[in-house]
Amino acid sequence: MWSLSTAKTFKRCQRQWYYKNCLGNALAKDPLRRKAYLLSKLHSISSWRGSIVDSVISEFIVPTLRTKQIPSLAATKQKATEIFERQLKFARQHLLHQPGLSPSKVGSDFAVFHCMEYSGEIPEIEIENARREIERALENLFSRPEVWSELRSAQYLVCQRPLSFLHTGETVRAVPDLIAFYSNKPPLIIDWKVHFLGVYRSWKQLGIYALALMRGNPHKDFPILSQWEVTDLQLWEVQLLTNQLRRYELNERRIAEIDNFMAESISAIQLVVGDTKKATLDPTELLTAISPETCQSCNYQSICWESA
Repeated sequence: MWSLSTAKTFKRCQRQWYYKNCLGNALAKDPLRRKAYLLSKLHSISSWRGSIVDSVISEFIVPTLRTKQIPSLAATKQKATEIFERQLKFARQHLLHQPGLSPSKVGSDFAVFHCMEYSGEIPEIEIENARREIERALENLFSRPEVWSELRSAQYLVCQRPLSFLHTGETVRAVPDLIAFYSNKPPLIIDWKVHFLGVYRSWKQLGIYALALMRGNPHKDFPILSQWEVTDLQLWEVQLLTNQLRRYELNERRIAEIDNFMAESISAIQLVVGDTKKATLDPTELLTAISPETCQSCNYQSICWESA
């Protein structure tokens, strides 16, 4: 199973890729594999902030729009605050290693922080910053009439739906933040970003989403898309902190670039794995991160340093 995040992790640190994509297993009886799975759930405060914004959009805004109503900014902020406080309360307890803990059973209250795992405390200034930034992100979203126009006119809105297709013998997995289907025009794929700088342009990520939508087997509730080409799709990157909207289009050159990128990444991973079962790879034989910052922010520090 290949994804863009898998490719980025593998390039950043092969050991990190191994712990996340090979070793971790929620159902494993092996304590090490179980620990790797639990460590994969750790959030930085900034990534947690982004996950709350994603949750509010997919669990409150979009369901409200499906009823042909328009959510208010005040109600949306209140929903965000409720999720924020519930998850923060759970995160402060840091129950990650409690016997029998099941993130799926905890449900929407589940949140665990990297800082609690490795320093035992939560920087309160970061929590307050996250609170303000979530509000700013939602305010910026409500200030974009072109986004609301597209969402309100959509025939069908789909959030966080896994898509997959085959590429060079491997399954490519993609999970778009939102797909808007229309009766008389091609679908719109939106990727929400909650970053301060917003320097990285996510056209390649959105392009992979578009290829997955058009090349994969459609979900049963998806409308027929045979009248459209992948180059017809609208691709929007919405930067919610910087309040920027970037529109992208695919052409044959960009599609070829994405296909080559995926093939090269899949090949690089296959060369490391070979005929070995992924879970039996020796992590000490894998390349480690070059950047110290990668190690400092890594969820798997405790496992990696023990095996070093």
